[in-house]
Amino acid sequence: MTNLYRMLVVILLIPLMSYAFNSGRFGSKGFLHVQSASTLNKGDLHFRSNMNFYTKVGDYLGDVKPTNFAAVNWWDVQFSTIFSYGLMNHFDATLMWRLYQDTNRRGNVYNIPEDFYFDLKAGSFGFSNDRFELGLLGSVRIPTNPDYEYNYFFEPYTAGGFEYGFTGLVSYFADPYLHDRSYSVHLNFGWYNHNDAGNTLYIDNAGNLIRASGNASELQYGLAFGYPTELFNLNLELWGISFLSEPDTMAYSRENFMYITPSVRFKPNRWFSFDLGLDIRLTGADDTSSRLLPAPSKNLNLPNYPGWKLYMQANFQILPTGAVSSRGDVRSRTDFYERLLRDRDKSQNIEDELRRLRREREQAEKELEELRRMLEEEEK
Repeated sequence: MTNLYRMLVVILLIPLMSYAFNSGRFGSKGFLHVQSASTLNKGDLHFRSNMNFYTKVGDYLGDVKPTNFAAVNWWDVQFSTIFSYGLMNHFDATLMWRLYQDTNRRGNVYNIPEDFYFDLKAGSFGFSNDRFELGLLGSVRIPTNPDYEYNYFFEPYTAGGFEYGFTGLVSYFADPYLHDRSYSVHLNFGWYNHNDAGNTLYIDNAGNLIRASGNASELQYGLAFGYPTELFNLNLELWGISFLSEPDTMAYSRENFMYITPSVRFKPNRWFSFDLGLDIRLTGADDTSSRLLPAPSKNLNLPNYPGWKLYMQANFQILPTGAVSSRGDVRSRTDFYERLLRDRDKSQNIEDELRRLRREREQAEKELEELRRMLEEEEK
């Protein structure tokens, strides 16, 4: 793919697509990387179309540039589509199909379309008067083509295995009734297995296959803060991974990483919103891969993980629609006010009980005083 073609693709698809860093978490409700513990309502269907990219001009690092050297404009681009559906109360499912993935190896090589990702979330389990919610997210990555190039640099590690993992979700909502009316905080912590033993990591110039010697696994974590306004949501995420079992030394991305991601969500109406976010790497540009593995960090000023990455995402609510959606909104508001009334009635019952106890205490004090007076008269 020529650089001109890449730029045209980016320009054409920016209004339509965004998001899909290989963090192992995609889910139904949440931010660009961190998931909320909330789930979709039963029968809700959401669609997301997304893109993220990183680009940098690679220049020669040495003192004397060879006469035949030409600077390289590196691109790392992903396109994905995501469908999320509310299966029942407290359960929803998400299917993501990555339509395009740059590999940046052996010329203009890319995976198109690439792999499927499937998430099943159990959540919206409230406690502490529903200010807190708990959830659990199960994730799998399903490879689609054994001939695809994996183990690509600029991206979190993968070797094309059937990957899977689990993530615990905790959310705090300042407004327990209407979550989008005040700020919220979300915590994710999970385990992910790349299941990569025996998968091809690299093909050398002689055509020999270099395979992974064992299964890599990692801890995944994320912390997010969201502040909603009438037209925009302002979000901030801190997220990353820490390997429990590092990938083989012939892997490009085998180091731990941490990113911070500020983002904004524009929500002009109920059924459509648009996300724009920027990943900023907090960890260093360490390279612990084998010296035998060709990589841009060896002869160009490029890191294993990008220093930044831009995300764009369009979000659509497909179901419910029209009158059904209006009835759903009315039902949600009805549930909200019914909860308020129940809480008011509960508070009123508590106040009534306190008044009853106060009256009984006063009556007991009067009776006790009368008994004391009678005892004093008898002693006389």
